Amino acid sequence: MPKVRTTRTRNWLIACAVAAALAPAASAQVGPDVTVYSVSGFSNYGAVGGVRAYSLGTTSCNIGDRPVNWCDSPGGCSGLQSNQHPVIAQSVYRLKEGRFEQIGMSWLKHGFLSTNSNAGSSCVGPGSQQCTVPPRGGDELGIGCTDTYGSGLNGSWSYMGPRSEVNATTGNFPFPAGNGPQSQVIDQRIQILESDLDAALNPGALYWGEGHYVADNDALAGNGFNNASYRPLTVGAAPGYDLSFNGSTIREKSAVDAWLVADPAVESVAVDFDDGVSPAERFEVARKVTEPSPGQFHYEYAIRNMNSDRSGRRLSIRFDGPVSFSNVGFKDVDHHSGEPYDPTDWLVDTGTPVDTISWSGGDFATDPDGNALRWGTMYNFWFDADVGPDQIDFHELTLFRPGTPCRVAFSFSPEFVFADDFETGDLCLWSDPVTGIP
Repeated sequence: MPKVRTTRTRNWLIACAVAAALAPAASAQVGPDVTVYSVSGFSNYGAVGGVRAYSLGTTSCNIGDRPVNWCDSPGGCSGLQSNQHPVIAQSVYRLKEGRFEQIGMSWLKHGFLSTNSNAGSSCVGPGSQQCTVPPRGGDELGIGCTDTYGSGLNGSWSYMGPRSEVNATTGNFPFPAGNGPQSQVIDQRIQILESDLDAALNPGALYWGEGHYVADNDALAGNGFNNASYRPLTVGAAPGYDLSFNGSTIREKSAVDAWLVADPAVESVAVDFDDGVSPAERFEVARKVTEPSPGQFHYEYAIRNMNSDRSGRRLSIRFDGPVSFSNVGFKDVDHHSGEPYDPTDWLVDTGTPVDTISWSGGDFATDPDGNALRWGTMYNFWFDADVGPDQIDFHELTLFRPGTPCRVAFSFSPEFVFADDFETGDLCLWSDPVTGIP
């Protein structure tokens, strides 16, 4: 993937950043390319302490020109290793009063035994190739083939594993998966506060369910950006809060796209980067800016980590002059069921310098399990300011795990981005490059 050229002067770097809308991936890529063909059906496992547990069903489709690895046998599968199979993340999102949030997520379902089903013309490989059974049979997902896991299987403890074990950039993880608590019905499944579902507390709210696959040879082929799909859902009445889908599955797009569809005033940027060795990594950024009163602007940001193992630890937004900030907020989604991550909220800084607002989470050197924006999760940031978005110089996301680049800078318009490390207080080395949007 091309890098953005940078020019270094005495105390600043200039990078040309190109804004890219969250667009669907091409209909077929070279190599294995697993997508979520459909999201369907919910299982409702009950509640513990005001937290309710769910799982959703998923059907995958290989639109690539090579089979997708699907091996989970302890001794391997004709040259494949037992960890060369997909894992499936499940999430639920809500749009309420202009804020798009991830309100629930699961552990990972580990895939096994592909059925290699034929869905006709709706799931095909390049050249409209329909399902071709692969050489390894059920240990691979063939070109143009589908495989379905119902919500019961996707919520079964027998096949679950923690997210913390998986590198979503490469699709690598240890197997068998680590165990976690399995004593309460909410363990390891999609966990949602019942208060986030109660119609009386959430008038007019909209909801979506999302499935997201990660597979090793799909990721290594550079096809990891189209592995999520979403579908609108309806929440049933208390006390059961049953979930049901309405409408069609929106394929090859994460649920962030739902905010854009629901509100045309929302802007979006795909922030991609790579280190020249591993596959490219992506953060999806969406925002909405309103002017509730003359000269006073409200900013809503949602940032979803699509597949970045590097993860994010700091967001900075710099304006071109002094700003009065107020009504500043942050929201994350908590990991659960024994995941090791620190749930401490990111801290906000609106005073150093006076033209910049920033939120900072954990630091890898201090705590590798600190609160970082990890793959398959979405964080929210919001604030009021007395200047509009045309006065923003740049946005900068500092990465959590060490590596190159240390940070990525982006803009919502194709303009120059100025990144001044000394003034923003960025802890990255001064010599590190700033990377923009390809």
